[in-house]
Amino acid sequence: MRGGKVKKIRHEPELEEQAALIKWADKTVIDGIKIGEYLIHIPNEGRRGPKAARDAKRLGLRAGVSDLFLALPRGGYAGLWLEMKAIDGKPTAEQVSWLNKMIGSGYAAILCYGFVQAKERIMAYVNQD
Repeated sequence: MRGGKVKKIRHEPELEEQAALIKWADKTVIDGIKIGEYLIHIPNEGRRGPKAARDAKRLGLRAGVSDLFLALPRGGYAGLWLEMKAIDGKPTAEQVSWLNKMIGSGYAAILCYGFVQAKERIMAYVNQD
């Protein structure tokens, strides 16, 4: 590029893994249930300016809340919370605390490293009796 700055594109593998999971869920039907209709994203990530951060907190933003929630009761659980990480990602202490809090409240809650693991865990969850 002549005379101008080249805009650096940030590679965000965790987002790509989650996007792949959503794409899969939107096409997947298990026992007549379209998984994508029940898998919701919790927009809890990202940097915000001071006003947006205050507003988000005032409106219920909580540190550590998982990325996704599968609103399907199965196997005695009220639903499934999923924290997505890239293959080499690491959860924060708040994320681990949230998962444990949800388990203690009657939900299944899992940490998934990548699309493949998340897909397998969702399928196992949905197929349990």
